[in-house]
Amino acid sequence: MPEVAAPTPVEGVKEESRHLRGTLFDELAEPGTPFSTPATHLLKFHGIYQQDDRDARRDLARKKQELAYSCMVRTSVPGGSLRADEYLALDRAAGALGDGTLRVTTRQGIQFHFISKTKLRDLVHDLNESLITTLGACGDVVRNVTCCPAPIADRRQQHLLETARAIAQRFRPRTNAYFELWVDGEQAVTAELPFPVDPGEEPLYGETYLPRKFKIGIAWPGDNCIDVYTQDLGIVPVNDAEGNPGYTLLVGGGLGMGHADPGTYPRLATPLGWVPVDELGAVAEAIVAVQRDFGDRTDRKFARLKYLIDRRGEDWFRAAVEGKLGRLIAPAVAVPPWLGTDDHLGWHAQPDGRWFLGVHVDSGRVRDVEGGSRLRSALRTIVYRYQTGVQLTALQDVLLTDVRPEDRAAVETILREHEVTLSDDLAPLRRHALACPALPTCGQALGEAERVLPSVLAGLDAELEAAGLGGQSLHVRMTGCPNGCARPYTAELGIVGRTKTKYDIWVGGAVDGSRLAEVLVTDVPLTEVPGVLRPLLDQWKLEHLDAESFGDWAARVGVPVLAHSVRRPTRTRASAKAKADDEADLAS
Repeated sequence: MPEVAAPTPVEGVKEESRHLRGTLFDELAEPGTPFSTPATHLLKFHGIYQQDDRDARRDLARKKQELAYSCMVRTSVPGGSLRADEYLALDRAAGALGDGTLRVTTRQGIQFHFISKTKLRDLVHDLNESLITTLGACGDVVRNVTCCPAPIADRRQQHLLETARAIAQRFRPRTNAYFELWVDGEQAVTAELPFPVDPGEEPLYGETYLPRKFKIGIAWPGDNCIDVYTQDLGIVPVNDAEGNPGYTLLVGGGLGMGHADPGTYPRLATPLGWVPVDELGAVAEAIVAVQRDFGDRTDRKFARLKYLIDRRGEDWFRAAVEGKLGRLIAPAVAVPPWLGTDDHLGWHAQPDGRWFLGVHVDSGRVRDVEGGSRLRSALRTIVYRYQTGVQLTALQDVLLTDVRPEDRAAVETILREHEVTLSDDLAPLRRHALACPALPTCGQALGEAERVLPSVLAGLDAELEAAGLGGQSLHVRMTGCPNGCARPYTAELGIVGRTKTKYDIWVGGAVDGSRLAEVLVTDVPLTEVPGVLRPLLDQWKLEHLDAESFGDWAARVGVPVLAHSVRRPTRTRASAKAKADDEADLAS
């Protein structure tokens, strides 16, 4: 008999956890010690990651002292939609229990960083008191459900939001462990569940939940602001040939990969079929159930849905879903052409006669900078004074909704008084750039991203000016590791951390998110990234067709051709020392 690979240790942790309880109760009562490894896996299902201060790691390790542990706490906000009171509760928590910042995620949630173990229960409990949950924001479950956040007058955005909420409710873990741990056993709004919950059962997820995280997103036709092709399950509203309303489903998207694992790769979602409106929930559940039953539990690197589909084939996967469903799925209806990824910044009319204002947030970090932009204070003032809604976007920005026409000028005045740059004054590079948190908080980070993005953009801007391309739009996304949280592999220009000082450069993604980029050059020192790209910028200026974007031009010419033109990074004696430092840092 062929040898069968054993499940990963994480599978055992989940199975023995009594539905996400494990030893969390006891370990929370020991504030002076970090969480154990099994507990850290279970914490993720509760929306919490244990991390350590990477800036201090090497020095503490050298002194043989304990690492500087803290936690990241992530909220689950379907569609990124928050009422005024909910946003103000998040802001209060950031000041009272966090580091004074809120970070908008690319999945339309909010993250708190540097939360001490002693403050975890207070934070999660207080958020639940304000009807905000962290349950299922992380872990091997369906993560926060995203959708286009913009309540534009000619769209049925409210329908998208209601659909996102319904899907999120359907896939929320059922275990009572979350409420026992954080809400004193009482179910707040996080238990939007319309039925009694048996703490011994997870009717969909079972004892071991999913093999890995599962992402669902809903895009508005023509506007791919959520990057629908990067989702495990992407949903696009579109009528069939007879005019019946429904959805085209896209499956198997995912960007995570590993530098050391050649079998890992980014993948765009591909069409599965079309379903009428009233069948969406059942079909989505069948898709998740197939991944639950057949996804790889022996190697977490290959546990995402994309690998299952590629390993078994798209025909097999469709048949498996239909088997779970008990009926056939109609062929996919072609979605309308994508017009781009609208960032929804600036003023826009709503269907009800009110307005919303899209405000750019650099790398999603809502904070007050001494001597600079006081964005956190500005948003707090506006939301409190005018009771606006808040929509978080998958591009890490904030939409202030439900602004009365007579209040528009006052809202703008508050932002300007707090030195917040409005959309009309944003440089194109800054407007479209994304970055993940990376160092010093993320345990997966190999290099910097959020903290160095401004300097990278400044260098790129200088090269664009020198090439006679000043003011040109270029979508840049930067990550500190290959997991792809800021979606660099669909960007026109992706910058991906390989070590603490070296980055890989990817080019050729589409502005509308419908095409993957390709790796152009690897191991580029951070300071040389703009210069390495300069020959390509010169070529783009000379060779582009009409208003051809950088990404479209690079894809048309092809990476093999462009690779001959790129300026190779310098190799110096200092490079060897930097590499040694990188290896020492990783070892520590």
